[in-house]
Amino acid sequence: MGAQDQLTVGIETSQEPEPPRRPRGRMVLTVLAVIVALAMLTVPIVLVRSLIRPPAQPAAEQAVSPVTDTNDPVAPSGRAELDPATRSDTEAAVVHDWPLLLHDEFDGDTLDTTFWHPYSGETTGGNGRHRPSNIAVSDGVMTITSRGRESAGMAWQPGQLYGRWEVRARTEVGTGYGAVILLWPDAEDFPKGGEIDFMEIPKPSRTESNFVLHYGRNNSQVGTSVQGDFTEWHNYAVEWTPDHVAGFIDGQEIFRSTDKAQIPPRPMHLAIQQDIGPYGKDWIPPLDETSPAQVQLHLDWVRIYGL
Repeated sequence: MGAQDQLTVGIETSQEPEPPRRPRGRMVLTVLAVIVALAMLTVPIVLVRSLIRPPAQPAAEQAVSPVTDTNDPVAPSGRAELDPATRSDTEAAVVHDWPLLLHDEFDGDTLDTTFWHPYSGETTGGNGRHRPSNIAVSDGVMTITSRGRESAGMAWQPGQLYGRWEVRARTEVGTGYGAVILLWPDAEDFPKGGEIDFMEIPKPSRTESNFVLHYGRNNSQVGTSVQGDFTEWHNYAVEWTPDHVAGFIDGQEIFRSTDKAQIPPRPMHLAIQQDIGPYGKDWIPPLDETSPAQVQLHLDWVRIYGL
């Protein structure tokens, strides 16, 4: 079926999105060139990560304050548990009756580049290279394969202001690789433009999925970690409105923020990638002797919904 455009009501899209200029990941160092008189000075500006302690219950709201400053990714302190009675094929879109706008069921034998734009260049953290050839579509599944220091990622463009996204995916165990599905700002102005990671799985065992909302000039963060077997198929969703950001796994809400300061202010687009370690002190570990010859991230479908 490929990427289908079914409806465009209720979504504000960006005009002329640029192709990916860098991996859609966290930007921990920005260099600002300042020209003074006849001399050029380069002033490094470190964007410090400020972890914000989220509510003990993901859907609840309470005052939060920074608890640490670090350049490394930090696991969210919020915790949520999946209801064992909930089926892993439950869709948030069905539970909440979201109107379908666009989708890709990966029914062909190649990636539909009408919307998808594979990455090239370095992976997040500069530990490897993106290879478009590491993306394959077969038997209704899109697969990103990481081998050694080669991996892949892709962005769906154009982006849009607000909406709902749901993805059915599964990961494979393996040290040195971390899967992430996220919304990234079209303007490439992270962290001010925000970032919403609605499936981030860095641990080799794939027993924890993280929802992380980045916001503000200092890359402040709120988020929730969920325990489970994420080598199995699950449905991951995010709802982004002018009033809130919410995250779901298998139709179950695991995160919600109604703080206007945390809501991304401009159009964003979907990005899917598998990063290579080491990345962060306690995030994606480096490749080692236990790392498999290859680790794959599988997607059954991607669906975008209106508000």
